[in-house]
Amino acid sequence: MQVLKKYINNRFLFVFVLLLCSKNNFGQASQIAGTQSAESTRAAAKIMVVPYTKQNEDVRTVLDENPHIRTAVSMVKEAFDQRGWSTVDFVANLRAAQANAAFTSDRQSTFKSDLLTSSGADFYVQVDVQITSDETGTNTVLNLTAFETHTGASFSNKTGSCKFMSTDYEKLISKSFEGIQEEFLNTLMVKTDEIREIGRACVVEFNLDENTGTDFDSELASGEYLNELIEDWISTNAYKGRANLSGILENKMLFDEVRIPLYDQETNKPYNINRFASEAIKYLRSKGIQATRNIHGQKMYVTIK
Repeated sequence: MQVLKKYINNRFLFVFVLLLCSKNNFGQASQIAGTQSAESTRAAAKIMVVPYTKQNEDVRTVLDENPHIRTAVSMVKEAFDQRGWSTVDFVANLRAAQANAAFTSDRQSTFKSDLLTSSGADFYVQVDVQITSDETGTNTVLNLTAFETHTGASFSNKTGSCKFMSTDYEKLISKSFEGIQEEFLNTLMVKTDEIREIGRACVVEFNLDENTGTDFDSELASGEYLNELIEDWISTNAYKGRANLSGILENKMLFDEVRIPLYDQETNKPYNINRFASEAIKYLRSKGIQATRNIHGQKMYVTIK
């Protein structure tokens, strides 16, 4: 009798585990490897220090024609290096880009943005120096602004200045930097650590094509409703589950914040919203739903046909 009871209990346990596994495999969206936070250690963010350029000013000539900018860029980069940051050398990348036929003179207006994008830098610090002299001395103003490369979002901005009866411009720039260095680097450290920890924020919008025969309350062949299918996939694949559904209208479903990682958690290669959109499209098509996508900055638009 006890043998029979044990056999029945074991059979019940086996069926229960089988049902549980079946629910996990078929009732829920599986998490894509790129956003799995436990897959691998996240790579450290990279910083590039670049000179400030005015509209229509060619970044390729700034360092050659302005020795003060050259000094400031070198000084700020060295400060990051001393703190153990991973830096990308602007000058080296500039020279490589100049030798690359893809960066031609007719692309001057986009040269800087192309250079930043191709450099692999996650963040860049823009350096501007203004030096003026009169009978009262030399006034030096140093402005530093940190940006996230992919979004262009500003993370830290500080301005340092000094005025002395001196023409030792390197020391004047150094003095201006000393007054803001710690606060600027500390602020940027907090911001970049936050993004590495919780991911980059993006907006995800699902729209219904005007000719589609479905809506967000349609029941699919799998028995799931379209809005639940989308919400489940987003919440499963947002980095560390960080996503917020702000509303569902008749023809629109909007997530005003979805976090994606800086790096693919499986390959450690840079991860971006285009990769995330591709996975969303693949998932919808696997459910028999045709869709297309458009990307604008850190905004992702999916149109369901």
